[in-house]
Amino acid sequence: MEKIKFEHVSYSYDHETNAIDDVSFEIEEGSYTAIIGHNGSGKSTIAKLMIDLLERDKGNIYIDKMELCDETLFAIRDKIGIVFQNPDNQFIGATVADDIAFGLENHQVESERMQEIIDRFAAKVNMTKYMQSEPTKLSGGQKQRVAIAGVLAMAPSILIFDEATSMLDPQGKAEINHLIQEIHKENKLTIISITHDIEEVAHADHVIVLDKGKVVMQGSPVDVLKREQQLIDLRLDIPFSMKFLKELHAHNIKTKQCITMEGLVDELCRLHSKM
Repeated sequence: MEKIKFEHVSYSYDHETNAIDDVSFEIEEGSYTAIIGHNGSGKSTIAKLMIDLLERDKGNIYIDKMELCDETLFAIRDKIGIVFQNPDNQFIGATVADDIAFGLENHQVESERMQEIIDRFAAKVNMTKYMQSEPTKLSGGQKQRVAIAGVLAMAPSILIFDEATSMLDPQGKAEINHLIQEIHKENKLTIISITHDIEEVAHADHVIVLDKGKVVMQGSPVDVLKREQQLIDLRLDIPFSMKFLKELHAHNIKTKQCITMEGLVDELCRLHSKM
C-alpha cells in the first residue's frame, strides 16, 4: 500500500522555470526511499511540497490516501517528521533534554509521560549522557542525533531526512546513516532520505533519481546503480564497493555483485576462504 503519492506535480519558484516538472511517483508504506540528484535537481523541493511549506502549482499529493489540501494539512503534518540539513536551525531548548521536550509540549503530551519519552529517545540515539548539555556545543553528528530524537519523540509515521548528513564529516555521516538504517529496521517507519550520498543510496529499498525537476530513473538500488554511465552523466557516482569490484573484474577476478560496504567485506572474505 502506498504511503505517499505524487501525481503530475509541478512547482516553480519564479513562475517561469519549473523546479519540479510533472513529477509522479509512489512510496510504499514502511519503505526506505532515497531521492537523489545533483544540486538544483529539485529533490529538496519535493520535501517542502510534502509538508506544504511550498504549495504546488499543478498536480495532486496524497499522504495516507488523504489529498494534501487546507482541510487535511494539519492531520498530514502530524504524520510527518523532518530532519533538515543544518541541525542548528532546529534547536529551540537550552539543553538536549529541553530540545527533545519542545515538540512534545507542542503536542500537549502529559507532563507525567514526557520524561519517559525524552529518556527513551535520547537513549535510542545514544545521547543520554548529554541530556544537560547545550545543543550548540555538540559535534555535528551529535546535533543531528538530537534533532532525530526530537522528531522521533513525536511519533511520526513518515520520517524525512533532507540532506541530513551533507554538513557532517565522514565519521559523523557514517554514524547518522547507520542510525537511519537502525530506525528503519526497528520502527518500520516510512523513511525518505533526500541525499546526494551514493553510499547511503545502496541501503535503501527504492531509489528515485531527479534531474532538472524531472524523475529520470527509479527502481531498486541495484537497478539504478548498475546504470553507471547514466549516473555519471547526471554528475552522480556509484558506491566505492562497486568501483572496487569493477577493478577486480578488470583483473579477471570473478565476484558476486554487491553494492554496500558490508556486502563487499563479505565477498572479500568469501574469496579469501577459497584461496
